Amino acid sequence: MTQNQIDIFRESIPAYVLGAMDVEDARELESHLQTCASCRTELADYRAVSESLLMVSPAKTPPAALRRRLQGHLPSAQKKALPRFAWSFNQLALGIALVVLLALNISSFLQIRSLQKQQTELTKQLQSGQTVLAMLAYPNTESLPITADNISGTLLVDKSRNTAIILVWNLPQLDSTQTYQAWLIDPEGNRTDAGIFRPQADQPYTSASIYSMDDLTNFTGIGVTVEPAAGSDQPTGERVFKVDF
Repeated sequence: MTQNQIDIFRESIPAYVLGAMDVEDARELESHLQTCASCRTELADYRAVSESLLMVSPAKTPPAALRRRLQGHLPSAQKKALPRFAWSFNQLALGIALVVLLALNISSFLQIRSLQKQQTELTKQLQSGQTVLAMLAYPNTESLPITADNISGTLLVDKSRNTAIILVWNLPQLDSTQTYQAWLIDPEGNRTDAGIFRPQADQPYTSASIYSMDDLTNFTGIGVTVEPAAGSDQPTGERVFKVDF
């Protein structure tokens, strides 16, 4: 038996002498007293003090609060407390497991979103590449050079199919508040919105399809400017390049 267990029994001796122990605790203490000389000595001392007090004043029932406090130190009370501690520990473990599971679910969701975004970008690039190959095979497709400061590329235009594609190398990246916007230019110099686009950071070139509700034969050129992220109704920013056709 450890010293800690012996101390617990020793602390319960006053309650035993006062008759404040329940039957189970009293039996455990009596069993311990048979093998522990120091506790028997302490029991004898407490009994001597108790008997001398009885000679001085009449016996009194110990207050209920004192009885509960003494019983709280008894071995049986400490044993009963263990299941509550174990249950609290189990609840804590369950809570931690739920938090970890939630974190894993969030991480998986973010990874799936990232993969979906990458798949969408790859699909757009594939479609753009297929469109470029198809246009190069059309006999009526015009290939016009794009030249500007540190920028080079090609504008593919097929007016008979009302289709145009911009292919540009070294197009500078923009911050999240800006975008590139294409404009179709008519003979009077009026600009018609032809779509917005942004370069891909991991791609050496930028491709953009030109969309028009009107026939491309009504226009004489295409220009690109830097505009706010949502685009503009008319050009407001710096012109990047212009191609006549």
